[in-house]
Amino acid sequence: MNEVDNKYLEVLNKIKESIQDSEHLQNYLEEEDESFYNALKEEFEPQIEELHLDVAKTEPLQLEALEEALLDPMLEGLFLPRILGYSVLRGAVNDDFKYIRPQEHFKKILLSICNSSNFDILKNRIGQTVEIGFALSSDIWISNLILEVSNKLVKSYLQGLKDPKYRDVRSRHTNYKRYSKQFKSFNYLTASLPTSNAEMKIEYRSVVNFLKYRASLGSAAGNSVYSYLKGIIDNERLGRSIEDLEILMLIGFHFDIQPDEHTVLSRRLGDYKDLEEEEESYFRALGKMQSESNGLGPEEFARMNGVISKSQSIIFKEFVATIHQIDNIGYLNPDAIDIARNYHNSNRGLSPQNDCLRNAIFNKFDSFLSVLSEDDFNEYFELNKVFTTYMNAFDNEQFNQNIKGISMIYVKKLLRRFTEKRSKDYQDIKKFVSAVFLDMGFMKEKEIKELFKTKRKRAVA
Repeated sequence: MNEVDNKYLEVLNKIKESIQDSEHLQNYLEEEDESFYNALKEEFEPQIEELHLDVAKTEPLQLEALEEALLDPMLEGLFLPRILGYSVLRGAVNDDFKYIRPQEHFKKILLSICNSSNFDILKNRIGQTVEIGFALSSDIWISNLILEVSNKLVKSYLQGLKDPKYRDVRSRHTNYKRYSKQFKSFNYLTASLPTSNAEMKIEYRSVVNFLKYRASLGSAAGNSVYSYLKGIIDNERLGRSIEDLEILMLIGFHFDIQPDEHTVLSRRLGDYKDLEEEEESYFRALGKMQSESNGLGPEEFARMNGVISKSQSIIFKEFVATIHQIDNIGYLNPDAIDIARNYHNSNRGLSPQNDCLRNAIFNKFDSFLSVLSEDDFNEYFELNKVFTTYMNAFDNEQFNQNIKGISMIYVKKLLRRFTEKRSKDYQDIKKFVSAVFLDMGFMKEKEIKELFKTKRKRAVA
């Protein structure tokens, strides 16, 4: 956690002074009417939010320090329910949807709310957040937190938010996902800088989530976290772990770095070339990125090609160069298909690098079909010829099934769009699917007939 720049603290101090001088606050203190507090909230929370957004955009490593500054009683608890939600969602969770480590920042904010003179109003805005935060935490941690609360009514309130339904991992998973959707449009992620291999294993998921989010903001967003990236690249003590490798690959694919850091990153990525499971190391990390739809397109592979071309890791360097070459030619080009086929044939059919090659090609098809409009279905007919060529080149059942999956999704979109069975468009689609899907082994004759069968409307009594 980095300290907050003085320029941000100066803004915060002006907000504090304005709040304390506010007529809304004076009325609230005299009348104790919630409407006056709501007026105070409507006037000043947007100003606090604007400050938070500014720091999140330009200095995300200072976010937690800023949020601790927001605990000042002079701010009257304003914006605390929002940052309480941020603190709950920043914590990395394991496969059982429990926090990997205790969330002390969540605890600080919650205790500040509990000790606030405005608790009776603030509690109406934090119930769901605390419930989720408790669901992800251990019983011992929750009990210790509640012990620090002196007010019996507040203790009782917190106890009531320990819902037994969250003992079931499925309930934790479902409700956590539902809750997190509320914050989808907010910029609040930050991360600590791991300084050792042990810290990397603990901080790994938080670091990955943070870097993926910053990457999603575009290349300019990397400037605000450059010192953080440099701290990871330059730290040799983080090396020789799958967690370190994945983070180095994230940096190499998504962030523009200076030439000196290029050299260090290239060398560090090459440190894995001597491992007995070299294929597993590089391509397990890459396969994970591909499965999570992390946006590994031509720009990302071009960036990584510039880094890895100087590395001693022959096996990963050859793979990246191959994808980069295919991107330059265009994956629909027959020469690109030959390059893919030759690379595929030079490795074991089920090797990790061939899995990643098939994933890379499939993701291109998937991206194209996901945005292809129904009116452009003739482009799909032409693309299907390329599908067949790659399917023959790879001879892999999983790849074929993946192609079938996205094809069926698109065809069903067409049938929802073109419902007039006598129209030329409908007949062209039916003719194409009946012939091609049968030849490709996507569907049997009976299944095709069922797909185009007229559904009888239920008679109205």
